Amino acid sequence: MVNKVCEKGHRNKPLTEQQKNNNTEKSRIRSRVEHIYGFMENSMNGMYLYSIGIERISTAICLMNLTYNMFRKVQLQSN
Repeated sequence: MVNKVCEKGHRNKPLTEQQKNNNTEKSRIRSRVEHIYGFMENSMNGMYLYSIGIERISTAICLMNLTYNMFRKVQLQSN
């Protein structure tokens, strides 16, 4: 298993350049994933699903992901 948590510097022991580079790479991945959840939270009335049954919840999640992908495609094509 690979650690994907950013490292933290402490008093009198700052981060090395290698650690800073590793943190940059980890942050790049984390921010991309968090932006997706932020979009779903803000524009799709949150991540609360009020359904009974795993099939309905799974379908709702699939539709949310599909909606996000369509918004993202439109956004990328406009650039």
